Amino acid sequence: MKVNQIYSLLNDINKEMWGETALKVNNLAGIISMGETIVGDGTDTDKFLGALVDRIGKTVIRTLDLELEFPTLFMDNYSFGCILQKINVNPFDSIASSEYKIGDTDPAFSPTFADIHKPSVTVRYFKGIDTWKFQVTIPDDLFSSAFTSETAMGNFIDAIIQAMTDSMTISINNMSRTAVTNLIAEKIHAGHNVINLVDLYNTAYSLTGDDAISASEAMVSKEFARFASTIIRKYVKYLGQPSVLYNEAGLVRATARDNMHVLMLTDLVALFDAYLLSESYRDLYEIPNFSEVAYWQGNHDTVNGDNSFTANSSIHVIPSSQEGEQNPDQIDQTGIVCVLADRQAVAVGLNKRRSGSWYNSIDAYTNLSSTASVQYVNDISENCVVFCVADSVDTPSLSLNKSTLTFANNLADPQTITATTNPSGATVTWKSSKNAVATVADGVVTPAGAGNCTITASIDVGGTKISKTCAVTVTA
Repeated sequence: MKVNQIYSLLNDINKEMWGETALKVNNLAGIISMGETIVGDGTDTDKFLGALVDRIGKTVIRTLDLELEFPTLFMDNYSFGCILQKINVNPFDSIASSEYKIGDTDPAFSPTFADIHKPSVTVRYFKGIDTWKFQVTIPDDLFSSAFTSETAMGNFIDAIIQAMTDSMTISINNMSRTAVTNLIAEKIHAGHNVINLVDLYNTAYSLTGDDAISASEAMVSKEFARFASTIIRKYVKYLGQPSVLYNEAGLVRATARDNMHVLMLTDLVALFDAYLLSESYRDLYEIPNFSEVAYWQGNHDTVNGDNSFTANSSIHVIPSSQEGEQNPDQIDQTGIVCVLADRQAVAVGLNKRRSGSWYNSIDAYTNLSSTASVQYVNDISENCVVFCVADSVDTPSLSLNKSTLTFANNLADPQTITATTNPSGATVTWKSSKNAVATVADGVVTPAGAGNCTITASIDVGGTKISKTCAVTVTA
């Protein structure tokens, strides 16, 4: 299992979130576990389902999590700890019943006894642990000579130990916040389920040109507050119904209120509190996993020196899924105000907090240490929707007509990948991960040598960067 030593990144993140340093791009490539599709290895379990991994430490069984329509039919939720393997049991398709075919002669009915119908199962395996350590040295003689009593020295040492404990807690919290930030970046990178509330508002009320509301105007508008709260509340219900619409894997998902994270920026909460007299919008606050978030990545504006909406609502990261990319894509997005996500879309597990001490009798000092090994998980095959209040009037998107290309050899004719963009005509940047295997220019892929590579198409619209990939194989 991969273990990430992230103390340097953690120190940078802490300083940003404390307001000590300016915001910069956080490179999260490979830090947040995104999950991998399991390939069967022929073990006994695989012989039936072709997916499960034997002898795994912790398994989460994932079925449809339907919201209860009748509260009296209560079901306990299944809570999870460290996620190593996630099994998704997909809904069954109905099949023809043979009951009414008995007696058919054209064609003659031939009954089948006890035929086998395997369940449809997909599996994702999460690996990778983030770890860091705090350590402090307490010298016996130096400390004892600096205080007038044992009690005073004891109080100081207690303060050091408490500060170490507090540092660990703050760091775990900030890395948890970073896991949320990465989830947002992954959704923006996928170009799916990122909803611009300003765009929806202007469209709903046919506002164009000078009449259209801007992001800054929206954040002080009573009418926009009503509209935004209505849209978000609707999506809470939408995500609770079985659907393939709100995840990136095309799986049938349903997220009940009790298993839904509602992460809302303080700026939006303040807007709702100030302008909405009705209590109906508070229904969002009463969802069990509601959290008010002061900021996503940093809480200060280096230009104006204040907690501006622009600073609080922005992210600037290289998503974890970009691990291994020679030229990783960077996500810069302002105006993020709310995230609705399944509890399993973003999770923190394997929280091993350990402390220890050892005494050096020769040099007369004691070392105290505190270590954390934590697994941060993002799974965009789970339901998640991101809401923005941004000036762009259209949510950018990018799609490719091909996800794989195969060439018989390096002399084969070039093949073309067609990119469809929103807005139409957006500039598409193409790159190959290995030019020795295949090159690309304006979507035309030319084989160069045997091997595998990835062709990436990217667009940048108003600071929002989106990429899609195509896997290329060139045989010998």
